[in-house]
This record gives sequence, C-alpha cells and structure tokens, in this order.
Amino acid sequence: MALLSSLKLVGLAYTFLGTSVLAQNLGKTSLWGAGISPLIDQSLWQNLVPNPSAVQQWPAGSIPQRCADAANFETPKLNPADFEVFSVRYADCGTPWGPWSFCRHRNAPISQASMIDLFGRIPVHERQWIQHVVAIPGSNSAYMGSATIVFRGSVGTPSVFQHEIGHALDFYKNGFQASARWEWFDAIRQDTCVPDNYANTNAVEDFAQIGVVSLFANVNPGGLDPAFGWTWHCLLNQFTIYNAFQSDSMTPGGVCTRRWADSATISTRAAKTAPGEEVLPKPGNVLGMPGVFAIPFEVRTDDTVFGTLVINQTEIEAAAVRQDAWAEETNAVRRAKRAQRIKS
Repeated sequence: MALLSSLKLVGLAYTFLGTSVLAQNLGKTSLWGAGISPLIDQSLWQNLVPNPSAVQQWPAGSIPQRCADAANFETPKLNPADFEVFSVRYADCGTPWGPWSFCRHRNAPISQASMIDLFGRIPVHERQWIQHVVAIPGSNSAYMGSATIVFRGSVGTPSVFQHEIGHALDFYKNGFQASARWEWFDAIRQDTCVPDNYANTNAVEDFAQIGVVSLFANVNPGGLDPAFGWTWHCLLNQFTIYNAFQSDSMTPGGVCTRRWADSATISTRAAKTAPGEEVLPKPGNVLGMPGVFAIPFEVRTDDTVFGTLVINQTEIEAAAVRQDAWAEETNAVRRAKRAQRIKS
C-alpha cells in the first residue's frame, strides 16, 4: 500500500502528513506560557537516572528502513549514506530482546552520546514503545512517525524526548488513541488551562505535554505542589485522566516487557552489489521472537517546534564520559571471556 494511503489520520483526522484537518486551538489559558522546558527540564536532568548501556557501531553502507524514510521526508532530502547507525542495549532491556537501532546524521547537533543518554533516562515501559531514534540537522523541531522519533536541531532535553515518546504511547499503548477518547476531551472541557501555548494547539499535542508534566510529577521530589503550588490544579482533570491511561508506564524502574520488530535493514550504496555479495546487519528484534510485535498502523504527528529549551551542557559532557567508561567495562569483560576460552 502506498505511504499516503496507509497513513493513519492523527486524532481521528487531526493531521494527515502533518497538515491540520480538524485541529483547533483549545481556547484555554496557557499556564506556563511559551514553554515548559525552563520550569521542568532541570529537575528531569537531575532526577531521571542515566541508564548503563552498551553501544555497537554499524559498518558503513546500511541503515534501517525507517531511518531512510526520515531522511527522504526532509526538504531537501538527506542522503541516507550520511547517517551514523549504531545499536544500543540498555541494562533494563536485555535478552530475549535485541538493542535499539539509532540513526544520527553526521551534521545533527545532537551527539550520539546525548541521544543514548536522553533516551535511556526515559522510563523503560515508555521506551519499549519506540522502534528507532533519529537525529538530523534543521530547525529545532521533532515528530513521531510510526513509533520512530525524529529530532531536528538542538533539541536534546528530557522534556522533548518525553513529548515525542508520549505520542507513541498515545497511539499504540492502549489499543486505541487515548487523545481521541471522550474522557480526554471531557477533561479538557472541565479544566481552565493547559500547560503551555503549544499544548493549546490541539488535543493530541496537549496530551503529549501533559505527559511531560506527569513525568516531572513522578520524579520531582514531592511531585508538582512543591514546584508550582496549587496553580497547576487548573489542569487537574487532564493530569488525572492522562495518568489513568499511561501512569503504569511512567514510573522509572523495572525491565522491558515488549518491543516492536525492527524495520528492515537496507543498503545505502548507490551501486548495488551482486546478489549475495553484500551482507547487511540483521535486525535485533524480529517477528516470531517472544514479545516482539509488528507496528499495527502508520501514523505521523505534526512537527513540534521548540523555543526556549534548557540544554544542560554539564550533563551532556558527563554522559559521554559515562558511556566511555561503560564501553571499557564491556570490552574488559569480552577480553576476559576470550582469554578464558583460549585457556580452555
């Protein structure tokens, strides 16, 4: 089926290829104005714990299909051969599942270390609804396309990652689109505010922004009241209904319980090699493995355009140091096992 005919309409016809159809301004007071990052991200940086990981770089010449799709969606199109592809296995999502495959364009402002760190900080029961993670150059924006999250420009903050991951949970986690349910619309109707200006765009984006608030409430000491007093209660109904749909996925800790099947690996070489000559990396999560599922339908959310974001350079630099140390630990274990095999 062609891409255009297979894409699901966002929010029961909210968007089609990013063009608003039934989207409308919710007409609510914006509690935190232009954006919530300055109020929320510092606590998320401090209280979302970095997740130990093991990274393996892919050889040049291959890329997951979904990453190539993201490259081709841009205007002008990006060359899939310009992407660094790497697999990341986190400590909280081991066998029987394979690692996540990440794709980073060589000119993307977000580093490999930042991508790995930020994605790994999000609770595993949210992460397990994501297929691939992509970073590309461009204006500061992001979107979710069929469980692949794509980040343009300098948007490496926990709140941005949570927002886009939250879109995937909205559409896939419960077997229905939560942001299109009457309970969600009724909660919006009863409340007098939404988190920020962007949440006012439509019910889909409001749902994702309330998800950022919910994650903050889960990890910030004391929750929302110590940070905001009673002011946030103007969105209490949205907060309550959101947590009824998603709270079981929002608490840090635990291990993954399911994964999406990886997209097919394709060649990025302009000239095709003879049949059987080119060996492409095999996907780590394939149908038939326990707890691995096919993405049931295609969907793409609107681009979220970000203004003021709290980029924590200290944490970004620390992430690279941590990952180097974890890599050395992994290599040391491998060397020890290899030496043991030689002795035996």
